[in-house]
Amino acid sequence: MIAVNGSRGDAQPAVALAAELVGRGHMATLALPPDLVDFGSGAGVPTESYGSSTRALLDSEMVREDMRSKNPRTRLRAVSAMSVRDGRAMQQRLLELADGADAIIASSAGQERAHNVSAVLGIPHIPLHYCPIRRNSSVSLLAHLGIDAPAIVNDLSWRVAERALWLATRSAETTLRADLGLSPLNHPYSELIGRTGVPEIQAYDPALFDGLATQWGRRRPLVGFFTLAAAQRAGVGDAGLDGASGAGTLADWLDAGDAPVYVGFGSMLPADPDGLADAFRTAARRLGIRLLVSGGWSGFMSTESGSATSESEASGLTDAIRVVGHVDHDTVLPRCRAAVHHGGAGSVAAGLRAGLPTLITWVGADQPIWGRAVSKAAVGATLPMARVTAESLIGALDTILDTEVRGRSAELRSRLIAPDEAVHTAADIVEDTVRVTTVRGAG
Repeated sequence: MIAVNGSRGDAQPAVALAAELVGRGHMATLALPPDLVDFGSGAGVPTESYGSSTRALLDSEMVREDMRSKNPRTRLRAVSAMSVRDGRAMQQRLLELADGADAIIASSAGQERAHNVSAVLGIPHIPLHYCPIRRNSSVSLLAHLGIDAPAIVNDLSWRVAERALWLATRSAETTLRADLGLSPLNHPYSELIGRTGVPEIQAYDPALFDGLATQWGRRRPLVGFFTLAAAQRAGVGDAGLDGASGAGTLADWLDAGDAPVYVGFGSMLPADPDGLADAFRTAARRLGIRLLVSGGWSGFMSTESGSATSESEASGLTDAIRVVGHVDHDTVLPRCRAAVHHGGAGSVAAGLRAGLPTLITWVGADQPIWGRAVSKAAVGATLPMARVTAESLIGALDTILDTEVRGRSAELRSRLIAPDEAVHTAADIVEDTVRVTTVRGAG
């Protein structure tokens, strides 16, 4: 059983892992939010509905305002509310879905539900993480400030963050655990999970976080980024180069001019989509570059997000800017010259895998960590989305389009773990964990 909360970026690595396990002859079932069930099924993996709508959550005041607040207390309250949201219903649903399973693999969003249910069923909970979320001394929690803190400060800040979340959710979590006959939550979940000795799979590349793989070792193996196979991408409807429209295929547009800058914000709807769209139009015009915009769930730069301000400008934008839906990153991004996105792990992986310099315009959560990571690796730049203007965007694009940055991005690409190797390693870990747990249980 693989249980995931969140957006497509959260679901996609789980789909890839599920497909690998199915290919090895295992029965693997995905549990995804209702608006992602078709995504999992389209990729050829048995999928069940789990939790509530991700779209509704992303449109909620909690995400659009509280999670983006400048007040750290407000952000903590929002994170706490999200961690226990729909907790009782989700636990009961997961109990049903995981009945008879050998293990529950779960992403970090909703890890509490997975851990509780696995404890009741007596099976391992195998965490699947898409960025560093456990205590360490290598990754700074002050990434949103552009600060690389000393190792001792990093370690302390992670410890404080874990304790703060525990204190904020302890009462609600204790109630949810009592529903299942479990003891009160007297320690952060990170500690409870750590005590099980089960490996926590880190589905991202060690090349982006110096020293982290050594620090965590086999306990939290950094296996590399996952991606969907070509057949799976076709099954979920990702457009390739032959995606037709009234303006011809995407390949036609790409062939008609210079390689574009890819722009995509996935499910992250900007607070001011019209203003952001205007900034991109201005930057494209002044820099003389083309933009390939993937609207994704947010619909950015679709007719609802903004439009040209005059007939003459509209006619010019036909060749300068192309707006599409979801695209096959593995096919389309190698035809681009750089990538601009919100900093979701999946988008980071796709851009770096194509050897593209990256500009991360982050909103929150793990996105500032990824922004800092590409900046430290000198393969990109980062800006808070709230501070993106035409001028700041032009400056950042100038930076990432530099020849040296492009060269370093190509070099980093050569050091990334291949996706098929990454998902193969993860599946090996799952099999080994289940095998060891079964032997212990038999003993």
